[in-house]
Order: sequence, then C-alpha cells, then structure tokens
Amino acid sequence: MSRVPGNDKKPDIGDIYRESQKAYEEYDACLTTTIYGETYLDPEKCKARGYDPVKAFEEEEERIKLSAEWIERTTKEKGFRAQFQEFLAKAPPEYVNKDLKFLDYSPKKGNKSDKKLSKKKIRTLLVKASYLVDRKIKLEDGLYVKVIAVKVNNENVFLEVEEKVGDELEYYEITYQRDMVGL
Repeated sequence: MSRVPGNDKKPDIGDIYRESQKAYEEYDACLTTTIYGETYLDPEKCKARGYDPVKAFEEEEERIKLSAEWIERTTKEKGFRAQFQEFLAKAPPEYVNKDLKFLDYSPKKGNKSDKKLSKKKIRTLLVKASYLVDRKIKLEDGLYVKVIAVKVNNENVFLEVEEKVGDELEYYEITYQRDMVGL
C-alpha cells in the first residue's frame, strides 16, 4: 500500500477504498479469457503491467485491516451513526448503496454454503450489515436478537448480537445472512 514512511496520519476510508478499487481494476486488466470461456490471470500481462498478484493480495489484506480499524476508531470517537454517515460520504459509489431499499434482504440458498467470499463481496456485505446495528433481526430458530456490532475477517462478515435470556443479556456472534431469516 502506498504510505509514506514516518507518516503517522491515519488513512481515510475513502482513500482505502479507492486504492482497493484501483487494485481490482489492475487485477482485472491482467485477466485473459480463452476461446472456451475460461478466465485466468495471465503472467505475461501481469509482467507487462508490472503487476505482482502476491503483493497485491497482501496489500488488499492490509486495506481490509485498515478499513476495519477506521470503522472501529471512528465509531469510538464519534459514535456509530456519525461514523456511518461519514462512511457513506467518503466511500466510492462502487461500495456504497445510498438507496436504503436494499435493507429488504432475503437470504438465498447460495449464502448457506461455506465457500470463501471475495474481498469485494466482504466489503459489500460489511456495508449492508452496518445498517442492521441497533436493529432487531430474526434468527432461523425464531428468536429475535438486537445487533450491537458488525465484525469482519478475511473470510466473512459477522454480527455481534444481544439476546435477552430471563433477566440477563447474552452476547454472541452470528454469520451475516447465514443465520438470519429474511423479512
């Protein structure tokens, strides 16, 4: 990732996502499709463009980490609502759907699999899951729980939820879209 050594300035979420989009476009430019419709990363195109897929993957992992840190830091400093509004204002339009109609989600059978998600899909799910914070959702077993946080790792997006059991509150994580029931 292009950062100046010794510069302690925290990266902005918009810059992180713009760099991610540029890396995705570079990757896309190095793909070749055969006459049979198969697509592969062409080493000759990569070499000609100066694209190192291993380095690009490592940088994308760092961007995901920085983006999660930005979300956590900004939420602690300003609160979730302010952080979310700032995210909507700064993130590139490819990653942000400002139309709230997409909150009407319904899990699809494809979401039940345990296949690893792409980095772009994780970012998209992170944005959608963020809308659920401070809202109640229904789990597959019929329980209603309140979403209190969104977490992300390199493979999936998770919701930290709060469930009232008797007089106590229990906290646990669920996988976004896998453990929920569509509205």
